[in-house]
Amino acid sequence: MFLMKSGWGDASQVKFPADWGTRTYARLTQDNGQTALLMDVGPDTSLDDYLKTARYLGSIGLHTPEIYAVDEAAGLALIEDFGAASFGACLKNPAIDNRDIYTIATEALIHLRQNADITALDLPFYPDTAYHIGKRRLADWYIPALRGEANPDGLVEGFIDVWNKIEAGLPECPQTICHADYHPDNLMWRGDKTGLDRCGIIDFQDAFIGPLPYDLVNLLEDIRNDIPDDTRAAMKNRYCEGMSAEEKEAFESWYQLCAAHFHCRIAGQCFKLAVRSGRDDLLRFLPRVEGYLRKDLQAPVLSSLKAWCDEQKLDFLEAPSLNGEDIKFCIRDDAY
Repeated sequence: MFLMKSGWGDASQVKFPADWGTRTYARLTQDNGQTALLMDVGPDTSLDDYLKTARYLGSIGLHTPEIYAVDEAAGLALIEDFGAASFGACLKNPAIDNRDIYTIATEALIHLRQNADITALDLPFYPDTAYHIGKRRLADWYIPALRGEANPDGLVEGFIDVWNKIEAGLPECPQTICHADYHPDNLMWRGDKTGLDRCGIIDFQDAFIGPLPYDLVNLLEDIRNDIPDDTRAAMKNRYCEGMSAEEKEAFESWYQLCAAHFHCRIAGQCFKLAVRSGRDDLLRFLPRVEGYLRKDLQAPVLSSLKAWCDEQKLDFLEAPSLNGEDIKFCIRDDAY
């Protein structure tokens, strides 16, 4: 009914493969070749944040999908189709310089930092989001999977206590609007455009107010792609141009913290989705995530986290060769 009312009832549909989230997408194609995307977040999820964020980001000069039609009660939206060439796909194209891809993505974040008004949207703050709280999934899911037994009482609480003390000791970090899932597959290549219009930004519905480095961490510590160290360093330097030495120090401390947050969350999330949703395919990311965690723990600001991991005999050298069925029995009911 929604598609009929919006003039797309006769369009052909091709559904996209599932990713990490619960949202689904389908590309609609009409007989005249015109395309659009059908986004379905389901009736139990509000589209309001997506719509407001899309309009605001567009208003400050970033390119988000044009919204053609919405049925908020059903959780459906018909939106602009940026095509099939994500930045992630472009990274695999030998005709495109990978450094250019990361430069454009970083420039979009610089533009966001310079132009975003954090009071413009009623967004949650990072500590209140699943992206921050979710770091505990390393303890809730990864550790019992590794050991093949349920966590003892107090283990997760001890892990969180270490994190709380680390965060309390960090310098204050400026805040910005964070996309929340800013990786190359959520950035669409629009090669026929110029400037920032070459970067089509999607999947920003979980946006929050958080520390400046958060989205850059998602881009440069990506679990799907290996990023050369010189590219990572160049993008960080580009983002920090114009900052004072004190500001750069705070940025680097929070970059290291956000990277470790991210990787702890994903290490556990891989097992959580394997158990809860049968997504054993996501376990393929664990070796790269473990590599990141080994690097993260070398940061001086995370020395107490490394000490805790050493006490727990966590070296992140080898991902457990398991699937969701293998570890169901050892996950506690209070796992996040």
